[in-house]
Amino acid sequence: MDPATTFCPNLACPPEDKQARVNIYIHSCKDQRCMCTECHKTFSARKGTAWYRLRTSAETVSLVVTLMAHGCPLPAIVRGIWL
Repeated sequence: MDPATTFCPNLACPPEDKQARVNIYIHSCKDQRCMCTECHKTFSARKGTAWYRLRTSAETVSLVVTLMAHGCPLPAIVRGIWL
């Protein structure tokens, strides 16, 4: 995630020039957490993406989506992944 292109997802954060200023910095690399310098709230770097609150590995989900996009039937995907 690039903090320069991200803005605070907190709706209570002051909205003035959210995109013009860099007010986000990396809070924890291990946990992939970011922090806003305006409201001092932390949030996940994956917030607002398909990977937010994902319990399955990102590699498995990417593989399944790719196979489905290429027309692979679901029973074949399930059999191939769980073998």
